[in-house]
Amino acid sequence: MATDLECQTSTTTPEIDERLYSRQLYVMGKEAMYELRNADILISGMRGLGVEIAKNLILCGVKSVIVHDCNNVDYKDLSSQYYFSESDIGQNRAEVAKEKLSELNNNVNVTYSSSNIDEDFLQKHKVNVFVLTDGDIDNQVKIGDYCHEHGIKFVNANTKGLFGQIFCDFGQNFKVLDTNGEDPITEEIVDSISHDEIGVVSIATYTKHSFEDGSYVTLHSVKGMTEINDREFKITVLDPYTFIIGDTRNFGVYEGGGTVTEVKKTETVHFKSFSDSLKNPEMLICDFSKMSMSANLHLSFQ
Repeated sequence: MATDLECQTSTTTPEIDERLYSRQLYVMGKEAMYELRNADILISGMRGLGVEIAKNLILCGVKSVIVHDCNNVDYKDLSSQYYFSESDIGQNRAEVAKEKLSELNNNVNVTYSSSNIDEDFLQKHKVNVFVLTDGDIDNQVKIGDYCHEHGIKFVNANTKGLFGQIFCDFGQNFKVLDTNGEDPITEEIVDSISHDEIGVVSIATYTKHSFEDGSYVTLHSVKGMTEINDREFKITVLDPYTFIIGDTRNFGVYEGGGTVTEVKKTETVHFKSFSDSLKNPEMLICDFSKMSMSANLHLSFQ
């Protein structure tokens, strides 16, 4: 099978071109951009969906991309794969797509393969993200389970007409540095703090707080109950104006003042494998007039 993977990756950490990626740095921050620049990604399936994913990742500035497809361009591909033309019919999809994709960003090493993807292939070509498109269900399960067991982040994406499917498995201990992407909530003004076993904090009635269950906060400039100043609390939200910080009976009695500031915490997320999610899906109902729609779509992609 044709391939140009011999020159695929280097072991050095790519530098970030701050002029080229200035807008991304503003949105994502340097830490996330460094993660992106160290990503070695395999994208299998170079029809319309696969090439769109590849294009966007290359423009984002990942470290390297392997585009993969075992099949040749046919006439139907021309309707969605904008890098194919009639003169490409009969040639390997990945090889044709690679020529155009490699022109998008000189900072990204783009290679292609038309070999069968098996355990030997994945052991030889070290990738940390596998994006599978247009795979049959058996292949999705096999690759998904392999990635889950070997710590490779797995994204499975498919389209059928107007319907789309996406599944993500980022491993059993995936660290989320920022769970909502928002700036920390600051300077919420305290109205009162109860002196009891649950410790109810009330915010001034002319404003609603934006905290969520499980948020971490610190309190400052509290009078009377000074022991809680600059301490960190995990809160439980009661309503838009109150939340619980826990037992305050060992502290002084609240006399007045105080502000609340949110503390951003890293969260660990445990992802299920594709095969587990296939058998036991967690459905999100977004239209209660069509309660069975999610289950029907789940079955239609199998």
